[in-house]
Formats: sequence, C-alpha cells, structure tokens
Amino acid sequence: MKSIRRLVCVAAMLVGNAQAALVSFDTPALIDIDPVTSVATYVESGLRFTGAAAAFLPIDGVGSGGSGGLVVLAGGLLRLSNAAGGVFTLASIDAGLFDPTGGGADLMAHALFADNSTQELLLPLGGLAAFAFTNWANLSEVTFSAQADFVLDNVLADTGAPGTVPEPASPYLMGAALVAYVMARRRRRT
Repeated sequence: MKSIRRLVCVAAMLVGNAQAALVSFDTPALIDIDPVTSVATYVESGLRFTGAAAAFLPIDGVGSGGSGGLVVLAGGLLRLSNAAGGVFTLASIDAGLFDPTGGGADLMAHALFADNSTQELLLPLGGLAAFAFTNWANLSEVTFSAQADFVLDNVLADTGAPGTVPEPASPYLMGAALVAYVMARRRRRT
C-alpha cells in the first residue's frame, strides 16, 4: 500500500500546474463587442484576444489544413492575454498572410512581461507557417500587428489554470496506474 501511495505522490508531483491551451479557432465562440469602446473580445481555451471591433474575425477554412483561423486586418492591433488575468507563456503560433499571393510582410509580435520588460520579434509572413517562441514566459500580454491582412491559428500557450490534466502528465499518470495495478495483482498471487 505504501508503494502505491508513493507512486501516486510521484505522479502528482510530475503533473504540476501547467495547462497547455491550444486555440484553434475551429469552434469560434461569439465575439463580444463593447458598444461604448468598440473593443471586440474573443475568448477560447483560457486565452483572450482583444482589438478594435472591425479589426479581426474568426473564419472557417483559413487556418492550418483548412481549419478555422483568426483573420486580422492590415494595421489592426490584436492583444493576447490570459482570460483569467495573471501571466501566461506563449509557446507557438501558426501565422501567415490572408492572401499570400500579394507579396510578403512581417508580423510584429510585441511581448509585455510581468516585470514590465518588453521584447519584440519580427516574423516573416507568407503562407501559413508555424513560429515558436523561446523564453516568452511570465507574460502579461502579447500584441500582434502587420501592414497586411494576416491569419493566426493554433495559438499554443500555458495559462497555468487548473483544470484538465495536461498532456505531458497523462503518460505519467497512466504509467503510475499500470504499475499500481501490476503490483496489486502480484500481491494477490502471493
């Protein structure tokens, strides 16, 4: 019995608090528009996207593999933040030009960290491609803008919110359960 408790404790420690949130825009929720400020808000998987009401729109068929994506119009500023408040980590996004035949453009990603430091990254846009962010942790918000219409999809972030078991922890929990099951069967045989 002590062994089973140890296994459960080890699995719980390996789980941690991390919660990966993937925003795929495949089931777009309603966009809330504040009639006073004309600020639009879209929330999915614990992440909040805000911007001018006429600056962005989730559309089916424009994302990776023909899935949904978020179209942001040229010159529009899109803010990404943790919907629950607090900090988050940005791992990756898929981004590209809405019309890749119209030439190239750069996507400006501007990070505001919790300690009020900032970092900017220029991402060359063409067809939809994956971009990874290194050390973009402890973020208050990230803003995206470009001088051409662009598409965002598959935004992967760690919101730190409790809830479902994060994917990296699932194998540990399954392994711990399997080991506990095997140990219990061996104990019954003897």
